[in-house]
Amino acid sequence: MTRQCIKNIPLKQLTEQVKAMEEPEFRARQIIKWVYQKRVDSFNAMTTLSKSLREKLGEVYSCEKLPVRSVLVSKYGDAVKFAVGLRNTRHVAECVLLVDGKRRTACLSSQLGCGLGCVFCATGTMGFLRNLTLDEIIGQLIAINDYLGARDDKLVTNIVFMGMGEALSNFDTFRDALDIIMHEDTFNIGGRRITVSTAGVIPSVERLMTLDLNIGLAISLNAWSDEERSRIMPVNRTYPIASLVDIAKRYYEKTGRRVTFEYVLIAGKTDTADGVNALVDMLGGFPCKINLIPLNVYGQAELRRTPEKTLLWFADELHRRGIAATVRKSRGQDISGACGQLAGRDDVCPSLSASS
Repeated sequence: MTRQCIKNIPLKQLTEQVKAMEEPEFRARQIIKWVYQKRVDSFNAMTTLSKSLREKLGEVYSCEKLPVRSVLVSKYGDAVKFAVGLRNTRHVAECVLLVDGKRRTACLSSQLGCGLGCVFCATGTMGFLRNLTLDEIIGQLIAINDYLGARDDKLVTNIVFMGMGEALSNFDTFRDALDIIMHEDTFNIGGRRITVSTAGVIPSVERLMTLDLNIGLAISLNAWSDEERSRIMPVNRTYPIASLVDIAKRYYEKTGRRVTFEYVLIAGKTDTADGVNALVDMLGGFPCKINLIPLNVYGQAELRRTPEKTLLWFADELHRRGIAATVRKSRGQDISGACGQLAGRDDVCPSLSASS
């Protein structure tokens, strides 16, 4: 009999399955703590359970961790990229630990590849291969916490779904992953410390709005005109800029949380005075934020990174005209772990290196 991975079972279903074994409900909470909080990979390690229950669990489920194929540490000490092996494929899921003061942020992937084809993103060059399973999403977080725990560091405090893929297009699994991440017996990370990024797939955002999860929403805007955005983000042909602004307003009205618009600065294309004027016109007058992201080049010749002087001028102009704008520090560029640089191919992963 093929055993089911216990980390692929949503928490509510796991509780029901444990009760079906004629075990009290608190046993499910004990198991959940062992799997996610203590991060064990063997039922025999769950010493608060009876031997008979451990044997019964081992007959039905598996709880092995995903293998970590490589660990790359930025020379600046503020980013670590992990290549986590997946089930039944040679590909890997790349995820990133970002270190900022007391904050430990896990940037998680939700799909293997991406089908949206944004021209500035390395993940898009893979195309869409498949959605990640619940085990494969949570396995990234477990790998990062194992890394931090081995160094006596604090564990992950914040989550951003900004890695490979469009998390809201893997909606049901994303939702089940949130249940695990937010549960008090697992990682206990609240909605105020979780953000999901989207290229602007409006129906999925509308679905998110029905859940009352209180998580942050970031929309990848990345251009100020539909013409330019359609060139660099084909999804704009279906969900143009006006629809993104509208859903951001509705998200704020429904949740009370300001939406962040992510905006990649590309030299001569998105960093112009016309861009400032257009952003002020479309985003002025309602609570939102703009996160300015310098282009992280991964090999394409046709796009160039905005010069630092222009980047600062662009941000200052937005501030001067009443738009809340921040410049994202691109951590992990030297390990190809910055925004737009993740491409989970096992054949390009170096051998394991956990040195600092």
